[in-house]
Amino acid sequence: MLSNLTVKNLALFKDISVEFGEGLNVLTGETGAGKSILIGSCLLALGGRYRADMIRDGSKAGYVELTFDIDDESVRERLEALDDEIDLSDGILVISRRLTDGKSVSRINGETVTQKKLRRTASVLLDVYGQRDSQTLLEPVGQKSFLDAYAGDGLAEAKAGVREAYRTLVSVKKQIREIGEDDRERTREADLLSYEVQEIFDAGLREGEDEELESEYARLTNAQQIIEGMNLARAALAGTDGSSGASDMVARAVRELAGIRGYDEAAAAMYDQLVQIDELMSDASREISSYADGFEFSQADVDRIGSRLDQINRLKSKYGDTIGEITRTGEMKQQRLDLLTDAAGRLEELTRQREETEKILLEKCALLSKGRQKYARLMESEIAGCLSDLNFADNRFEIKVMPDGPVTDDGYDEVVFYIGPNPGEPVRELTKIASGGELSRIMLAVKAVMAGHEAGKTLIFDEIDAGISGRTAGAVARKLDMISRGHQVLCITHLAQIAAMADNHYRIEKSVSSQPGLTETVTLIEQLTDEGEIEELARILGGTTITEASFENAKEMKDLARDYKEKNTVRDI
Repeated sequence: MLSNLTVKNLALFKDISVEFGEGLNVLTGETGAGKSILIGSCLLALGGRYRADMIRDGSKAGYVELTFDIDDESVRERLEALDDEIDLSDGILVISRRLTDGKSVSRINGETVTQKKLRRTASVLLDVYGQRDSQTLLEPVGQKSFLDAYAGDGLAEAKAGVREAYRTLVSVKKQIREIGEDDRERTREADLLSYEVQEIFDAGLREGEDEELESEYARLTNAQQIIEGMNLARAALAGTDGSSGASDMVARAVRELAGIRGYDEAAAAMYDQLVQIDELMSDASREISSYADGFEFSQADVDRIGSRLDQINRLKSKYGDTIGEITRTGEMKQQRLDLLTDAAGRLEELTRQREETEKILLEKCALLSKGRQKYARLMESEIAGCLSDLNFADNRFEIKVMPDGPVTDDGYDEVVFYIGPNPGEPVRELTKIASGGELSRIMLAVKAVMAGHEAGKTLIFDEIDAGISGRTAGAVARKLDMISRGHQVLCITHLAQIAAMADNHYRIEKSVSSQPGLTETVTLIEQLTDEGEIEELARILGGTTITEASFENAKEMKDLARDYKEKNTVRDI
């Protein structure tokens, strides 16, 4: 059961907290007061789509928190099956979501969770029906999803069997496509692959070889400049170029400082530095001489390295930007060549496997279809009973399961809802005859039937009263009351008949406050007392002008609703 909702800085909500109770919780208020925004906040907390403009103007972050009392053992078991680490020892589950500019963080009992995990948890706790959801009833896929949801675990094994067989068939067909069924095309491809594999592996490439060769090629092609530079450096150090040699000059400086180093610490330090420099210059001079004397140049080496680099670059242009990529390409082509070499036998095996899998898939689809037909009979019977309660002149309702659609991972069934709302007329497809008001009641009937198979879940109805009035509104109110005997129900409504049936009644209204330099609009929510309920019912009935007659009518309506509830089964939540 949803026991508390807290919303901060979202749209018109600045900071509200509301306690919900058992049974039927009704929310009323003027159009635009923020009733649907309140439901939208619940959806946000449970992983709904978030936009940065949802945050209240002037606020850096929004926050929404839902607190659930987990007092139903079946709900507890389903939650623990989703996450065995979830702590439900105190019977409380808190879901929160903090929303900032373009980002959000969701938590369950203080632990950060992914949106996927959040939505899975939400599916156990709460179900929301809004006006847009009625359109789902007009879609074949939506009608099938309702039937499958009604069947629940009863179809789980059959659906899993279909999915597994379908995945296997897709895999086999993919392998057949990869091999190709044209013998001549396979032969041409194999010939090309054989040439490419040989070209790659005959090259005998070594990782890093290209970098080594490029460095050596640059050295050899600049041999003359290198030798000239080395000789000039050697001459500068030794003084053989006619100048005072750097080595001799440093040696002379060492000798001059050697005689005075005992008299002055600074001179001793400088002497030590020059000694190190002299040693370094001697080492450098020997290395330069050794390198220059031993430098070898061969035009044949230049040609050989250039030719190898050309070969590597040609392979790069065809098979990859690096030697590693070329090697991996060669390995992949070899694997493909091996597959094509044994194509005839492998293709025969895969073709046989495809035929067997297609047969198995059809058998699994038939089993699933049979299960759907079984649950369709049960579901249509229950919905027909609900339609009678909801003031339909005729309550004929049929669900046809037709195994003539394309085979998918969800079977081959097309599911179509049929209804005969008027006596003497044949049943017709729901999509072709249902009006807006009828569609709302049919949706309520579907939800009522499904609720009977989902113990402990909170149900939210956002303006279920669209397109209905009069006696029909009373029938809808009674049906909501019946559902609330086994489930907590939250319902937004504009109809007095539904509001009168409330166990807990909340009024939502906008408030404008003005201070120097600041005017703001906020939405407030208030749980009504008995007197407040009568006043709100009178407002709904009387419109802009509330008369004494409106108050009397409201009081009578509330009394009749209370009498009805007392005469019916005690709720069991």
